[in-house]
Parts: sequence; structure tokens; C-alpha cells
Amino acid sequence: MQAQKIEMPEGYNAKVTAFMMEIMPKEPLDLQDVPEMERRFLNYVQKCSEWDMKVGNQAAYMAIGITKEQAWEWENVTKGNPARADFIKKVRQFCGVFREGLMQDGKVNPVTGIFWQKNYDGMKDQTEMVLTPNNPLGEQKDMKALEQKYLESAYDGSEVAEGTFTEITESPEGAEGQKD
Repeated sequence: MQAQKIEMPEGYNAKVTAFMMEIMPKEPLDLQDVPEMERRFLNYVQKCSEWDMKVGNQAAYMAIGITKEQAWEWENVTKGNPARADFIKKVRQFCGVFREGLMQDGKVNPVTGIFWQKNYDGMKDQTEMVLTPNNPLGEQKDMKALEQKYLESAYDGSEVAEGTFTEITESPEGAEGQKD
């Protein structure tokens, strides 16, 4: 099986590299300064529009000046700055809505879109199963009914009157003939 060669327009890599240089922050980020993070994210979205580039989580994090690990921690670890956690959730939602639009318009391979939704947007393939307790032996019967059923099966299905059986004691094989 031969791999399919993807044709890239001439200058594509140069455009992507120049875009990355354009969105990369020039100054360090104060990790508590949520308004600055918002400003950087909005600048990133504006640059995507100007350069005709797709919005994505990794590029958004780079434009803000953080890593994907920081974004995950801010969103999932309860300690820290709640405003920062809310901001990261909005960034993820924005990127998710953008990807969803690409998928609806047929601009993204469905497998790629599903990967993005599972890994970035927290979506899951899941089937709900309702489990109900079930006794494989049926309903539990009282001891007298079980005793009667056992006796009937032992006597070829004929009904046995209650109290007509005697208890048989078992002894070890060959014990009768042994002497102490």
C-alpha cells in the first residue's frame, strides 16, 4: 500500500511559520494577569482572521504564553485562580466551536474531528447501560418448597407427603467391618 502524498501549496510552510512568529508573545506573562491573557487571546483570534488561519488550542496557548499542561491544570485543579480557570474554559469552548463548524462544513476529516473532540473538548463515545439486579436461579424460594421439590425429583416426580421421609446417616465406606 502506497502512502498518499499531500500536495502543499507553494509557500504554505513559510506562511505558517511567519504566522507562528506573529502570534508568539514578545513579553513574559504574569500568570495571575487574566485581563492580559484575554487580550492576548483576542489578538490571536484577530490574527487568525487576518492571516486566514484556523483557530486551534495549541496555537491559542502559545499566543497567550502558556503550555497545554498549564491550561489543563488551571481548568482541572481546583486550587488557584478561579477567573483564570474560567478564562481557559472559554478558550477551549471557542476552539471547540470553531472545530465543530469546520466539521459541519466538511472542512475537516471526520476522524481528525473526532480526535479533536475527544482530546480537546472532553467528548466521549459512550453507551448507557442500565443494570438491574438479576438472580440467575430465579426468585428465592422458601426452604419447605425447596425440600419438597428435591424430594419430588428424587422420587421420579411423584408427590411425597410431608414428613414421610426419614433421615439417613452416612458412614464412611467400609467402616462397618472395621474394628478399633
